[in-house]
Amino acid sequence: MVVLVLFARMLMSKHREERVRLLAEAEGARTRAEAVALERAQLDAQLRATREAADAQRDAVQHLSAELGERLLQQQASAFEATTAALERRANSESEAIRAAYEAATAERNERLHVELQPVHETLQRLADTSVATDTRSAAEFSRLVTLVQGLNDEHRAHREETRKLQDTLRVSQVRGRFGEWTLQRALEAAGLQERVHYVLQPTLRDEEGLFRPDAVLLLPQGRAIVIDSKAPLQHLLDAQNASTQSEKTALLDRHAKALRTHIDQLASKAYAARVAAVVPDRVLLDGVLLFVPADAVLDAAYRRDPKLVQHALGQHVHLVSPASLLLALSAVEQLWRQDGRDQRAAEIEKIGADLLGRLSVVLGHVSHVQRALSDCVAAYNALTTSLESRLLPIARRMEELGVRTREPMPTIGEIDTVPRELGPRLSRALVSPQTDVTTTSVASDDTPAAA
Repeated sequence: MVVLVLFARMLMSKHREERVRLLAEAEGARTRAEAVALERAQLDAQLRATREAADAQRDAVQHLSAELGERLLQQQASAFEATTAALERRANSESEAIRAAYEAATAERNERLHVELQPVHETLQRLADTSVATDTRSAAEFSRLVTLVQGLNDEHRAHREETRKLQDTLRVSQVRGRFGEWTLQRALEAAGLQERVHYVLQPTLRDEEGLFRPDAVLLLPQGRAIVIDSKAPLQHLLDAQNASTQSEKTALLDRHAKALRTHIDQLASKAYAARVAAVVPDRVLLDGVLLFVPADAVLDAAYRRDPKLVQHALGQHVHLVSPASLLLALSAVEQLWRQDGRDQRAAEIEKIGADLLGRLSVVLGHVSHVQRALSDCVAAYNALTTSLESRLLPIARRMEELGVRTREPMPTIGEIDTVPRELGPRLSRALVSPQTDVTTTSVASDDTPAAA
């Protein structure tokens, strides 16, 4: 808004300077016009003087003619009339010449003055148009600025009203408690944790002392957990913001710090960690409780008035956390869960791999048996063909020589040179690997019927 006002003032100052310069030029043009008018008045005075001299000369001639008498008057009447006519003609011609010259000079000066004043007129016209446009634009900008300021005032007023309503709402203890629980739940969700997987909200538990319900139990990998309790000590802090004097504000902030210390002592007296560990034996509860405060300003105001508040809380095994510090801790927890998931998957993969190696050892045992059986079969076949070649076929050839004929010729039988391929060294080592003996035994018992 200040920039717009300064810009408008600068434009108005520039327009005033331009207007002063144009007015100065107009004043100079007006001075030149007055000089031309003065010169014209001088020429008119000269013309009148010439006419008066001519009239005076004619009166003198008339007076002289009266003195000389009628005769001389008669003699010279014609000459006088001729002279008078000539003088009149001369005076008239001179007067006409002077008038024509004056009119020509006046017309020339008027034309020159018009040409000289034309830029001034155009400049004045542009200045007038610019001034009107500037005034219109300035009025529009000012109107828009007024509308913008009015809108900002309305938003500020609405914001103040909403803030006042929120403060009035937070003065109710139940609302403050619910606000703290809701903020805690949003923080847990924002960290990427899942309810009943990574944390439990407000579990109802029972022990020898009766029912108790912490706000949240944060579950950690490897069967560990930690209790989170939410508190929202906002009453004295809200009153301090509306305090009229500094001493009253200081007193309210002291009461705020004292109230937070009281919450720490009360939470420590509940012994949530020991009670939850007794009720949930499958979880190892970490020593201490997280006291969650739903705003960083709440802790900051208490720390300023009670610098030893942190040491007092740690002495009670209570850890003060705000949304920022809790999100940092929850991010670390989420990374621990991801690492734990990877470790579990790696263990499962190792288990499946060991099972796979055991099953593979059993299959390789069967393959080895088949290989040996095939080798024995080939050796027996070759022995059979050798026996045929050395014992039976010579008798058959002798019978053919003696004329014994058969319907079909006897086929030629040869030995088998191809033998089963031996198992590779890697498969052989896997077959006799001591790491898979136990698994091989357990799996072999399952595969024995199929092998048989």
